[in-house]
Amino acid sequence: MHATLICAAALALAAPASRQPSADEQRLYDEGLRAFQAGDARAAEKSWKAGYAVGHDPAFLVHIGEAQEKAGAPAEAADSYRRYLREASDAADRAEIEQRLARLAPAASPEPPAPAPVETPGEFGGVPATPPTPTAPPRERTAPSVPGGRTAGGKPAQEDSGWNRYNITAVASASVAVLALGVAALFAAQASSDREDVDRLLNYRVAETGAPLKYSAIADQYEQAMADGPRHARNAKIALAVSAAAAAVAATFFVLDARLGAEPAVTIAPAGGGFAATGGWQWHF
Repeated sequence: MHATLICAAALALAAPASRQPSADEQRLYDEGLRAFQAGDARAAEKSWKAGYAVGHDPAFLVHIGEAQEKAGAPAEAADSYRRYLREASDAADRAEIEQRLARLAPAASPEPPAPAPVETPGEFGGVPATPPTPTAPPRERTAPSVPGGRTAGGKPAQEDSGWNRYNITAVASASVAVLALGVAALFAAQASSDREDVDRLLNYRVAETGAPLKYSAIADQYEQAMADGPRHARNAKIALAVSAAAAAVAATFFVLDARLGAEPAVTIAPAGGGFAATGGWQWHF
C-alpha cells in the first residue's frame, strides 16, 4: 500500500548486484521516483518502462508494478510482477513479490466470458422462440372493508403495503449493522497495513551492504505509521460494536414483527401538501 517507502528505500534495487546502472538508467529511475513521490503514478511508470528498455534490468519491473498498483491497475501490476519473477529467477525478494501477487489475485482475475449471443427468432437456422406463458397478475391485498368499498371506519379502503413499524425498524437496523461492519473492516485493513509498514521499515536492509536504513531517513514514515495504527484499530473496534448493537436491534424487531405482525400495516396516501405514511403511527413528508 505504501509502495513509496520501498521505492525510496534504496537506489540499489534498480540494478542487480552483477553490474552498476548506466547513466540513462539512473536518470530514468530518478525521474520515475520523483513522479511517484509527487503522486503521478502513470508518469513514474512511463519513466521506469523507459529505464527498463535501456538495459532490460528486471528490477525496474518491480517499480513498474508498484506504479501500476498506485494507478489502480492491479491486473497490469500482477503482469509486471510475474515478468520480474520469470526474468530474475534467483531474486532474493521472490517471497515478497509472490505475496504481492497473492494479494492482487482477486482484483486482477479476468472477467467472466460474455454469454453466447442468442439467435434472433426467424433467422435462417434459428430456433423459433417460445412465446412466454401469460401469468395471472398478483392479487392485491386490501384492508378489511364493508359493503360499498369503504373500510369499517367509514373511510375509503387503502392498499395494505405489508410494512409496519417493526419490520421497518428491523430492516433499517440491519442496514446500519451491515454499513458499520463494512466500516470496521475498512479500519481493520488500515490498521493491518500500518503494522506491515512498521515491520517493513524496521526489517528493510540495503541490498549492497546489508545494513538497516538510518532512522533519520524513515523517521516521518515510521512515526506516522505508529500513530495511525492504534487509531485505526480503535475505530475498527468502535464500528464493530455499533454493528453488533444494530444487529441485536434488528433481530429483536424481526421477532416482534413475526409475533405482532397483525397490527395495522403502514399505508402511504396523499395528505395536505405531501404524503403521509400511516399505521400504528404516522409519518408526514
